[in-house]
Amino acid sequence: MAASITNYLLEWGLDTVFSITVDNVSFNDVTLIEMSKQLSNWGTNIMEGQHLHVRCMAHILNLIVQDGLKEIDKFVKRVRQAVKYVKQFAARVKKFKECCESQLITCNKSLCLDVSTRWNSTYLMLETTQHFELAFERYSFYDNGFLDYLRTSPCEDGSKASAFVSEDWENVRTMVKFLKTFYDLTLKVSGSNYVTTNVHFVKIAELDLILKDMIENQDSNLKKVASNMRKKFRKYWGTPEKMNKMIFISSVLDPRNKLEYVPFVIVDMFGKEIGDKLSDSVESYMKALFEHYVKK
Repeated sequence: MAASITNYLLEWGLDTVFSITVDNVSFNDVTLIEMSKQLSNWGTNIMEGQHLHVRCMAHILNLIVQDGLKEIDKFVKRVRQAVKYVKQFAARVKKFKECCESQLITCNKSLCLDVSTRWNSTYLMLETTQHFELAFERYSFYDNGFLDYLRTSPCEDGSKASAFVSEDWENVRTMVKFLKTFYDLTLKVSGSNYVTTNVHFVKIAELDLILKDMIENQDSNLKKVASNMRKKFRKYWGTPEKMNKMIFISSVLDPRNKLEYVPFVIVDMFGKEIGDKLSDSVESYMKALFEHYVKK
């Protein structure tokens, strides 16, 4: 991988790289170590590559939410199987539209099937499907095979989804509200037409607060989801040593935050003892980075 990146850099005439964003596959750690060595050989490895490795925030969000969704997989499976059944044949889609018309459903969205490994597509499926609760209820009277399909057809993991139960649709609506926060966050940090680096740490801090709040929620499903997600959150962002300090520094350089905001949030996330040390190291690294550029 490092050799491939190096070849492309040479082809493009680039010999200076500030940072590389990758997902959390373990071999990427090795790749970045080798890239750091290569840049050092070229004499362009700024600060010995301390800032080179950046973890992909969108990828980590995907892992966190996917882990949480395992706790509420039952009603998600039922929705997925229901959508899959209707969308299999044009005749079923036509009958489903007739059911929508008879129930005076005016939503112009079309049913969409998710990719089970991409939670954002699961969110879009749930968000769309929630508008068609009455249509699915009516459809079950017109198509005898629908309920049989839910009860007997195996899901991707081999389990059976079974027929809808009374609380499923309320769970769908609750989960849509919860997941919307993460969907909007993913869009925010994945933008390509505006700067995103300065909002990463702010959004990480917001996510930490959201999960803390959700763990105290009265809804048992949300508590399970939030608890699982927070464990995953702590795995990736609970160890300050693994976080690229440029995430903090770019937030400091945002005039809306400056150096007052970041230490406050760091202490809130990691506790005073760890937070104070991390805040000092961030300030020291920022000064060292500035001195490096002064020498240049």
